[in-house]
Formats: sequence, structure tokens, C-alpha cells
Amino acid sequence: MMRFNYLISGLLIFFLFGNAYAQSLSELQEIATQNRKLVEKYRNNIRKGESDVNIGKSAFLPSADVSYIANRLDKDGLTENRQNSAFMGVLSYNIFAGFRDKYNLQAAELIKKSLDYELEKIIQDLRYRVALRYVEIFGKKASLTVAQDDYALLKKRYEDAQSRYNVGLIRKNDLLKINVEMDDAEQRLKKADAELMKSVNALSYEIDSPVDLKSLGFSEFNTFPQTMNEGEYSARIYEKRSDIKALNMIIQADESRVSAAKSVFYPSADIQGSYKPAGNDYLLGTMNNEKGEELRLQLVVKMNLFDGFRKYDTLRKAKLEVVNARHDLDELKNSLATDLKNTLLDYDVAIKNMKVASGSIVQAEENLRITDVSFKEGVQTATDVLDSISYLSRAKNNFVNARSDVFANFYKLTRLTDDF
Repeated sequence: MMRFNYLISGLLIFFLFGNAYAQSLSELQEIATQNRKLVEKYRNNIRKGESDVNIGKSAFLPSADVSYIANRLDKDGLTENRQNSAFMGVLSYNIFAGFRDKYNLQAAELIKKSLDYELEKIIQDLRYRVALRYVEIFGKKASLTVAQDDYALLKKRYEDAQSRYNVGLIRKNDLLKINVEMDDAEQRLKKADAELMKSVNALSYEIDSPVDLKSLGFSEFNTFPQTMNEGEYSARIYEKRSDIKALNMIIQADESRVSAAKSVFYPSADIQGSYKPAGNDYLLGTMNNEKGEELRLQLVVKMNLFDGFRKYDTLRKAKLEVVNARHDLDELKNSLATDLKNTLLDYDVAIKNMKVASGSIVQAEENLRITDVSFKEGVQTATDVLDSISYLSRAKNNFVNARSDVFANFYKLTRLTDDF
């Protein structure tokens, strides 16, 4: 175990590259949060939600309206002149509407809270994607190092084989085999370099900012991640997940809408006060008699008796929205529970693969050393040397992939618990 830990530490340091200033993962995630228009879009949704809350509050305030009417008749009448006008000011206030306004405001406030949680979810998703790109670059950088080592090994073996061929110690086809493999290694090296730069470009997109490969420090990979058991993760998921909280808010908002939909079964009551001066022409205030001015206070109570069953279907629709939201919550919880189980399995497999791959590297290096000696003694062929180099390359790549899987699955566990 000590040798395994020592080997892991050594390989991690081997694949790391340092510089004067190194950007950390948390810094990249913060840049993404500040730069991405996607985050700003959800912030705008919150602002819209705040406006909906204000709209809901407006129902508890009185409304005031003014109007001016100018009339022109073909001739003077008994009660009004050919040209006359009227001005009206109306102040109205709803005193009862079946608690509709109360529940509509309640729903708007709950939806606004759900939008807050939606923003948290988007930020967590974004931070998770940045973390995956970060791990991807770390792995691609290590794969490039493996490809460089492969090419260097084959180039050295080709130079040695060239010298041995010149003095007649090996056949030409052995030299050609090594040359072909060296050319193939050079192509793999170029592809590995391109794949690394593609990953850098992908990270640049995620944070909406240029990325300098040399500025990435990867210090997060100097220590092994610490995980919890399934029960602890599960409890943390139900406690912290913003999308679970958002759906709970939506369910409560839909329940409030059900209560608001029931308001149509109650009468509504409004108080209205109006002032209406009239004029003998298009100018107000020209009539001297009292009939030209009207002050009125009204209590208006009304109740719908029949609307083609619309209110029943509206209520039924609102209740179904609650049922659907609860189904969505159940589906989400089941999905998260399954993701947790599978991610823990993947994490465990990646840890075991790292142990196997680290041992394979030691064995492959020893095998290459023995094969080199045997080849120089004429006991083994160039094919054996190439196979030994291939085994070492495979072992290193397996270690790189397993290590990347360890951190990728760790970050997925972090995302599952909203801990970015």
C-alpha cells in the first residue's frame, strides 16, 4: 500500500506542470458564473418574478381612473345641448373576491423563490461542467505526456536499431517495424496535442473567457478526494439540492393557484366612488345647475351563476398541475438516487483501476527493461520490443484514464449534493 501511495504521488507530480501564477478550479468557476449570459438570463427571470410579485400586491390597492367624453348631436335636446361633455373620476377598491388576490400573491411569491433555486441549479450545473473540462484538460495533458514518452522511446529504439543494423546485428525488417511504429507514435502525438487544445477551447467556452494552458495549476489533484457513504450523500442531496427545493416551491404555488381558482365560486364585492361634472359644451364647468355635477358612492356585489362550466374545468386543470408537479418531484428524487448509486459504483471501479494500472506500470517498465537487454543480446526481436513499449503505453494510459475517472466521478458526487 505504501508503494502504491508513493507511486500515485510520484505520477501525479510527474504529470503536473507549474508556473508563477496558477489558476485554480474555483477561480475558473467564478469566472464562468460572472461571464456566462446563461446565468444573466436566469437572473432576469428572477427580476421578472419580482415584477409578478409586485403585480400581485397591486390587487390590494385601490384603482383610480379618469375619463373625458365629448358629445356632438345633430341638434339640441331636451336634456342636453348639441355640444356637451362629461368628465368622470372613479376610485374603486375590491373588498372581497373569494381570497383570489391573496392566493395569487402567494403563488407569485413562491414562484419567485423557485426561480431563485433555479438560478442556483444553473450555477451548480455550470460549475460542474467547468470542473469536468478542467479534469479533461488534466487528463489530456497527461495523455500528451504519455504520447511524448512513447515517441521518445521509439525514437531511441530506432536510433539503436539503426546502429545495430549498420553493423549487421539485426535484419532490415526489424528496423522497418520500429520505424513504422515510430511514425505511428508521431501521429498519435500530434492527435494528443490537438485533443488537448480542443479541451482548452471547450473550457474557454464554458467560462466565456480565453484560457492559457500554462496558467492552469491543477493543484486540486495533488490530494486524493475524500468521499462519504451512500447514506450521507443521500441525506445531503435531499437537504441541499436546489432543483428539489424549486419543485417544492412550484408545488406550493400550484396549490395556491387551486385556492385562487376556487374564488370564482364566491361573490365579489367592490366599493366605488365617482365624481362626474358635465358641461353644456366641450368645456367643463359651463353648466350652472346642479344637474351638471354628480357624486356617487356604490357598493357592487356580484356572483357568477353560470359560465359554461369554465370555472369547473379551470379548477380541475389547476389541481392536475399540482399532481404533475408532485410526479416531477418523485421522478427527480428517483433519478438522483439512481445517479448516486451509479456514480459511487463508477468511483469505486476507478479507484480499483488506478491500483491495477499503477502496478501494471511498474511491471511494464520492468518488462521493457528485460526485453531491451534480451534484444541487445539477440534473444528477442524488434516485435518484442515494440510490444513491450505498447504494454507500457497502455498501462500509463489506463492509469491516466482511471485517475481522470476518479476526479470526474468525485465532481459528479459534488454536483449531486450541490456542493460547488
